[in-house]
Amino acid sequence: MGMALRTWSLPVAGFTGVTVLVVTSGLPGSAAVRLMLGLTGMGVVVLAWLGMRAAPVRELYRIAAAWCLPLLFARPLFSGDVHSYLAQGLTAARGLDPYRLGPLAALGADSPVTQQVSVYWQDTPAPYGPVWLAISRTIARVAGENLLVTVVLHRLVELAGLVLVAWALPRLARRMGVSPGAALWLGLLNPLVLWHVVGGAHNDGLMMGLVLAGPELALTGLAEPLRLVAGLTLLTVAANVKIVAAAALCCVGADLARRWGRTTGRGVLVMLGVLAGFVLLSLVIAAVTGLGLGWVGTLGDSAGLHSWLAPTNQLGFLVGGLGMLAGASITSAAISVTVHLGAVVGAVAGAGVLVAVATGRWHPLTGLGVVFAAMLVTGPVVQPWYLLWAVLPLAASLRAERARRPLVLVSVAGALLLPPVGGSVPVLVAAYLGAAVLVAMVWPSLAKERADHSPGAVRVGV
Repeated sequence: MGMALRTWSLPVAGFTGVTVLVVTSGLPGSAAVRLMLGLTGMGVVVLAWLGMRAAPVRELYRIAAAWCLPLLFARPLFSGDVHSYLAQGLTAARGLDPYRLGPLAALGADSPVTQQVSVYWQDTPAPYGPVWLAISRTIARVAGENLLVTVVLHRLVELAGLVLVAWALPRLARRMGVSPGAALWLGLLNPLVLWHVVGGAHNDGLMMGLVLAGPELALTGLAEPLRLVAGLTLLTVAANVKIVAAAALCCVGADLARRWGRTTGRGVLVMLGVLAGFVLLSLVIAAVTGLGLGWVGTLGDSAGLHSWLAPTNQLGFLVGGLGMLAGASITSAAISVTVHLGAVVGAVAGAGVLVAVATGRWHPLTGLGVVFAAMLVTGPVVQPWYLLWAVLPLAASLRAERARRPLVLVSVAGALLLPPVGGSVPVLVAAYLGAAVLVAMVWPSLAKERADHSPGAVRVGV
């Protein structure tokens, strides 16, 4: 009995941390106190997570389910994007075009849904594919303008995506010689998944579930046409949720070109065949949903917001700041140049990865993780939850501990330092300092549990 309690003390600590985060997110009163308590809960979750690297697969599944449970009915965490999803779904449900009209124009300024949408997005048409808009439209028809029901239903969709992640990740890891438990720990149980896929209800959860399930079916079904077609279909559906998922289709297509294309010419034909299938099925999806292809024209709209996390924008701001010191107002021009430069570098990097996959030097899953990482470095828009694009496939494909360690560090930094928690600098400083003190008070007991689990903590399958 004592051993059972000790074994479960880290999971219970993590569950408590998640619960504290959920409860404090809705507390009235001092913003600094509320933020401090929330950060304390987050810190406890991260410490508990770090201590469970050697947990068995079945235990990881149970822990993931338990930690997600308090988040299901919480208010949206760290982002109000789910309200944008509802606004876009309501627009489509009312027979209007969400690819031409933003929430303000479609629903009006008096709509309670419009009022919940960030001012940055109120005039922005939907940038998502027709699969996602069809899902949001269905939810809008069921929930109307009920914000709580809408959030819960969107979370259920993302949980379905996480079920796909939970199914595909250990299978992919096993084929790559990686411990399934290590992959699930770094992928499924990652605090970024809790904060942003479940807490924030971002559609990246559904996208990544499809992105991982697709290769598991396609690359293991070369002798089974139905399995191969199912895998490619899932990847096409993923790209019709968010277009960035097309990178997975390209990586799988490059691997198929290697396997089936005995010559360069035949390899190119295989790749073109995969892309033709993607276009054809996308046209069918556009027709069946009735949403058309208007989303193609909105894909670049979010790039104009100058995401501060994007390295290309940071470089542009730096150049612009230097220009201001010299008396020149060049910030906008500098950002434009650095963003376009990033696009070129990203395209070259992506092409290089596809060549590496097509020639057999890289596995397509590793290639996919690297392509997504390149998007984060060279793209114009970066959000904390985008880190999962790279972390999830690499969690199942990187075997060496030294290669996996940066993924852990990025996840910890993304979970504790990058959430858009808001607040003035004094409030943030006070909250982080207070949280550090509170976490330090529980650290000794968590550290002891981590020590008890340490013999297998740094081992991954090789």
